[in-house]
Amino acid sequence: MRIQLSVIFTDACNMRCSYCTTAKRPVWIQSKTLEKLSELLRRTAPAPLDLNFHGGEPTLAWERVEELVHLVLPQQTERRLSLNLCTNGTGLNPERAAFLAGHKFNVRVSIDGARESHTRFRRPHAAEDNAQQYYDQTLAGLQAVVQAGVSTAANMVVTPATVEKLLENAVFLLKQGLVHLVISPVVGQPWEEAALLSLDRQLREMTLLWQHWLQRHPRKAEDLRRSLLSEIARARYCAGDGQVQPDARFWVIGPDGRIFGDEPDIRTEKALTLGHIDQIGDFSELPALPRNAFQLMFDRAFYPEHVLRDVRRTHRLLARHSRATYLQLFGPLPEE
Repeated sequence: MRIQLSVIFTDACNMRCSYCTTAKRPVWIQSKTLEKLSELLRRTAPAPLDLNFHGGEPTLAWERVEELVHLVLPQQTERRLSLNLCTNGTGLNPERAAFLAGHKFNVRVSIDGARESHTRFRRPHAAEDNAQQYYDQTLAGLQAVVQAGVSTAANMVVTPATVEKLLENAVFLLKQGLVHLVISPVVGQPWEEAALLSLDRQLREMTLLWQHWLQRHPRKAEDLRRSLLSEIARARYCAGDGQVQPDARFWVIGPDGRIFGDEPDIRTEKALTLGHIDQIGDFSELPALPRNAFQLMFDRAFYPEHVLRDVRRTHRLLARHSRATYLQLFGPLPEE
């Protein structure tokens, strides 16, 4: 068994991306919660641990990020430990990038590609702030972690309004030194047939892009292979067709100490709540969630029918093309 543990450091965020469904409450994790979390991990059987640092925007609580790292580092003698940060990049700088590199973090930066696509839906929280300036900060943060040698991925949200730029945005991000592109078809906006056809065409062309890229970067073949496997699993998960990592137990700690069975949003957090961090002796006491967040979203119709339909259509399309790319570049998938 492996443990996937995500910590939401705060619900607050300095951005107001129009497609984001995460709560924006001004709630911040406290040191006592992090200390309790570390204690529970010490009591839990030493299975491999993937520790994910999430928000809101976790870099707004940077002192707490550093605090948790120092609390869990002693456990590296007992278990394999992987540290992962998801951020909009605006709070990254060379000093923080050096910290992330020194502790071998994997970092996912939310950036949709070039300036025009990114700023179309990603807006700053404060009305007087400039979206273009925030984009510059995101790009600078991305470049800081790449230059520091941090394993970095891009979270690319693709919408019907930006789908025609998917390939162009992918090329832009590859030029920033990335390999892992997390293509995320937007949830909540309607995908008309024309947009779906465009997504199909752009994903097909992505296969050709990866072919040419691999010819120029053969030493990065394993990085690409692993990223494609990750994207196939993630697309299946978002379509409600399975777990991202079937061999893992997955828990999320909210900033108020609540424990969830999967990543919550405003609509799903009640259904995903398993308990509170102060009410358990170790993580093995928690039940396994029978259905993940996306499966519950479909089961209980947390969104209108046409939205749920489009989530399945776009992510199954993404899974099919990612699988085809893998087969063409690397042969049969491991499970086959």
